[in-house]
Amino acid sequence: MKNLADIHVHMSEPEYEKCEKFLDLMAEQDVTDLALQALSYHSVAYNVAMLYWKNTYKKIRIAAFGMPHNLDFYRNIPFELQAKALIDMGCDGIKLMFDPGTRKKLGYGINDERYDKMFTYLEENDVPVLIHVNDPEEYWIPRELSETAKQRGWGYFEEGFLSKQEIYDETFEMLDRHPRLRVTFAHFFFLSNFIDEATRVMETYPNVNFDLTPGWEMYLGFSKDIDAWQAFFEKYSDRILYGTDCNNYKDINPQIHQLVRMGISHDKTEFIMPAYRALPIKGLDLSEETLDKIIHKNYVKFVGEPKPVDMATVCAAAHRVITDIGDSEDEALVKAQDALIQILEHM
Repeated sequence: MKNLADIHVHMSEPEYEKCEKFLDLMAEQDVTDLALQALSYHSVAYNVAMLYWKNTYKKIRIAAFGMPHNLDFYRNIPFELQAKALIDMGCDGIKLMFDPGTRKKLGYGINDERYDKMFTYLEENDVPVLIHVNDPEEYWIPRELSETAKQRGWGYFEEGFLSKQEIYDETFEMLDRHPRLRVTFAHFFFLSNFIDEATRVMETYPNVNFDLTPGWEMYLGFSKDIDAWQAFFEKYSDRILYGTDCNNYKDINPQIHQLVRMGISHDKTEFIMPAYRALPIKGLDLSEETLDKIIHKNYVKFVGEPKPVDMATVCAAAHRVITDIGDSEDEALVKAQDALIQILEHM
């Protein structure tokens, strides 16, 4: 593949050496462009660390999608101010997380009025947004949930969790209020078992895209009706983006790339899934024109040319976070503080 652009990559552990090794591994997978998606609830150092690597790492052309804080001690800063600060520092887009667990912790949805000014700002400035909404439907069905998923706390059948449809309804309400918002929904919006609904979303919301980050269940869903999904991909070929959800704590990143590549390019005969589970799936056998759009052109259209990073502002932000953490004994905050100190030492 001449140009390979991955819209959905994380560096969940911000330690300097881990980040560098991970980016080297992505380069070895022939990735030419990637969008680092921040997960600020993993670390208050995340946005700053991501911008540092965007500016510093030269083997891959990197874009940065910053995440406003909503679950830590910066959560009281209005979201529109956080988004503007991230864009001013050099972020190319905004990343948001509305899986059912996050939705429960927040106590409000993506349609809440406190997000409206942020979404209006993003619309007016043509800023792309990548959002994780929902999770696979089996996570609401105890008998269908794997032991691994249960251990990770991914079951959503206890009191306080919204249904999958309720979270979708909140998302559609937000989209109806902000029709010009350019958004990519991660993991194919968890609709690989629902081609009619996926078609309705595409037809109703022309600024919505899907990415192909697995969830292994996505490719099983496609395989159940491979001819219909092949036609869907060809029809909406301008609005589907290559993505892997690779990160620097997984040990199967090369296999995930292989899964996504084979999932879209292999013929319709069965092959064994290279990552997650050794299950038989079928390829979508997409045309060369469609493959070229998915693996590169749609990324360029969605992300645009990566912006320059204002390193003076990033440096000031690093110092501010270090100061705000202070003498905290919280393990996650201390780890974030150490990561920022390492970054400052390399500036």
